[in-house]
Amino acid sequence: MDKAQIKIAHVVCTYPPYRGGMGNSAHEYVERLRARGYNVHVFTIQDKEVTDDPRYIHRIPGIIQIGNAGVLPSLFYRLAGFDLVHLHYPFFGGAEPVIVRKAMTQRQGLVMTYHMDNIGEGVKGALFSAHRRLLFPWLVNRVDRILVSSMDYARHCALTELDVMDRIEEHPFGVDLDRFHPGQEVELRAAHRIPMGVPVLLFVGGLDAAHVFKGLPVLLDALASLAGRDWHLVVVGDGALKETYREKARVAGLGDRVTFALNASVEDLPRSYRMADIHLFPSTTRAESFGLVALEAAASGIPSIASDLPGVRTVVRDGDTGLLVPPGDVVALKDAIMTLLEQPDLSKRLGLSARVNAESVYRWDPLIDRLEATYDSVLGQQAKRSYPV
Repeated sequence: MDKAQIKIAHVVCTYPPYRGGMGNSAHEYVERLRARGYNVHVFTIQDKEVTDDPRYIHRIPGIIQIGNAGVLPSLFYRLAGFDLVHLHYPFFGGAEPVIVRKAMTQRQGLVMTYHMDNIGEGVKGALFSAHRRLLFPWLVNRVDRILVSSMDYARHCALTELDVMDRIEEHPFGVDLDRFHPGQEVELRAAHRIPMGVPVLLFVGGLDAAHVFKGLPVLLDALASLAGRDWHLVVVGDGALKETYREKARVAGLGDRVTFALNASVEDLPRSYRMADIHLFPSTTRAESFGLVALEAAASGIPSIASDLPGVRTVVRDGDTGLLVPPGDVVALKDAIMTLLEQPDLSKRLGLSARVNAESVYRWDPLIDRLEATYDSVLGQQAKRSYPV
């Protein structure tokens, strides 16, 4: 079949310009597939601030919308006529109509990228647990293929509770090696008023409640015990918790050594990595499953100090492309930062190795080839699975 005649829908809870790994990954898939001639559309939750989308991006108002979740029953009808649906999970309120359509129309191919486990505390945690027990098996049992960013994460996430290993495929996300590359950014350093010779530490992540697992408070605690060393932290990101984090830095006596740079533009984000000497990735839970920011840092030729979490440790290889520390361990994080500050030659070696690894494993073109092969396999299936009621 001609690629232009194959209709593919990507269903995802967030999408650019919203900053988030799930939406960014979906965006890369969509744009690269469209560049290859596929007829690809996006279905996501309505963002009232976005008014200039291309016609293939459909932002749907939810009956109920809480954070990045929204009840979108109209997806059942909107997905009619598509040959294949690619669901990015988790998407509470969006996944359910997709799966109902699959249960009723099995000839429509369904691929799921399982991005991460949902982890929470209190009421949110109880809701996640109930969903995992009651609805999650019903959802997953109706999917033709389950894509994961690494088999390491697949072996440690909620998927292990179900009999699905025969449908799991490893599909790591890629990085644009032309956009993210090593270099110097003297002007950006000057714009942030960081003296030459002072090591620049970089944190990139959302500063809202949905991304609290990114671990910025842990990082600030670690840096508070390194006040006697030369360093400057640049935080790239925005969100409702920004002022809370800024105040935490001020109380710790770090106010003039931490720059909150807000969200860098598409053009400026690669410059932020090139300005930095060390990338810090202190995520605290399995809600972090891969680490696109660590991959962008690697492509930029700088090492990452990251939490030793399933999936993350496939991107940041301890002692090779960066250093790993136990999640939430302030002392271990402080010691790792001290190691690279005191051994700049080691930091440079790890950064060079990270770039080589990004070039050999995470180029987008071979990864999109792999995705195409999965789509072809699903679309070419002669007999569908038997779906339990």
